[in-house]
Amino acid sequence: MDRRTDPVSQKLEEDRAGPQRRLQQASWLMLGNGLRLGLSGVYFILLARLLGPEAFGVLSAILACSNLAAPFGYFGQSELLIQRLSQRGSDPLGSHASEGRIFPPAVEAAGPSLWLASLGCGAMALLLWPLLSFWLAGIPVLVVGLLLTSDLFFIGLQEVQKGQLIGQEHIGGVALIDTGMALGRVSAVLLAAGLGWGSLAQWSVLYGLMVLAVLLLTAWGMGRWAKEAVSLPGALSWRDLRERLTAGWDFAVGLAAVKTFTDLDKLLLPRLASATAAGLYGAAYRVINFSQTPMIALLTSHFAEICRQGRKGLRYGWSYAWQLAPWVVGYGSLATLGLALASYGIPWVLGSAYQETAQILRWLSPVILLEGIHLLLSQVLTGVGLQKPRSRLQLLALGLNGLLNGVWIPMWGWRGAASATLLSEVALVLALLLLICRQWPSGERSEPRGLSRFCRLLWHRGRK
Repeated sequence: MDRRTDPVSQKLEEDRAGPQRRLQQASWLMLGNGLRLGLSGVYFILLARLLGPEAFGVLSAILACSNLAAPFGYFGQSELLIQRLSQRGSDPLGSHASEGRIFPPAVEAAGPSLWLASLGCGAMALLLWPLLSFWLAGIPVLVVGLLLTSDLFFIGLQEVQKGQLIGQEHIGGVALIDTGMALGRVSAVLLAAGLGWGSLAQWSVLYGLMVLAVLLLTAWGMGRWAKEAVSLPGALSWRDLRERLTAGWDFAVGLAAVKTFTDLDKLLLPRLASATAAGLYGAAYRVINFSQTPMIALLTSHFAEICRQGRKGLRYGWSYAWQLAPWVVGYGSLATLGLALASYGIPWVLGSAYQETAQILRWLSPVILLEGIHLLLSQVLTGVGLQKPRSRLQLLALGLNGLLNGVWIPMWGWRGAASATLLSEVALVLALLLLICRQWPSGERSEPRGLSRFCRLLWHRGRK
């Protein structure tokens, strides 16, 4: 048999090329995220100075509401596509090979997800518009609606696009989308500064137009990158609608829980404390998000492989994730220390109005390390098909975060929000570790490599 047509030979060659390919993917993502990081930093500084702490706090609250609702708007279809397409990539003949046919093009899997995301995000925006307008009393209804729709609807569709590309391991396309959006934001804020548009209402108009333009451009760029992309209307199929919605819901719950730790406090602060406090806190969290970029790039580029290893069993998924753990913990620790030291320069960069942001940043800096561990553990559980119990734990952590925010923000302002975030992240990391211990195959002779003494003890008790 010709080596080029021998599936076994092809599989061996793919396995040997795997590490090099993932290194290239991580490099692509790091390049894209590096560009995005620089552009986002310019955008953040200019926008914070343009709007001021109070208007920036209102904007942060609206975008936080969008981020919290987005996973339910697009039904977690981005993660579902990553899981499905990565599994197809591990089986060149497809799961239907026994039926004499191969998998359809990737767009046949992505098309229905994009349609579901369009309907879900549109409906979610219409539902939340009046509720958010009531919550942010005094802000023009049209401003709230325009910003909410721009971020929730258009950004939700982009997440599905990126899920398709990550599942196909076209990481360059993800870098294209992220860089395009960052460039669009910088262009919009520069235009606003040039026109002298410093109000939130004026910014909402520019932001909406920019997001729409970038979505169309990146969709075109994605089509150029992924040759499989064809007309979406022809790809619509309702055969697996129920399965997509059921599986997508579990992913949506997990994603919403992740976003809760970073966004719920921004939504609550304007109402329970003040818009100014929300602006100062939101500015600190923007710096946190910038600092997480290299770690997110690493985890994103390896997510598909974690899913493939997880199909073999929890031990394989854990072993692969354990190789990434030193990078996650090392970078998280260095970034935490670096931000604590660099925070003293925040007033010089953003202006004297953001003096208190430096102190907030020192409080929040450990979030980088905690969230990195939390995301890595979540990916392991997703890869082995344990997203349901993972989502339940994340829901519990979400409830804890909301409860603590509701009690502590009126008492302590941003300090209450920061404390709630840190405590909830620690609780979630411990709960995810415990879940992995409990789910470890009972027939294994040794405990999961790398778990702490505390977790090993719980694992042994779980076996009894």
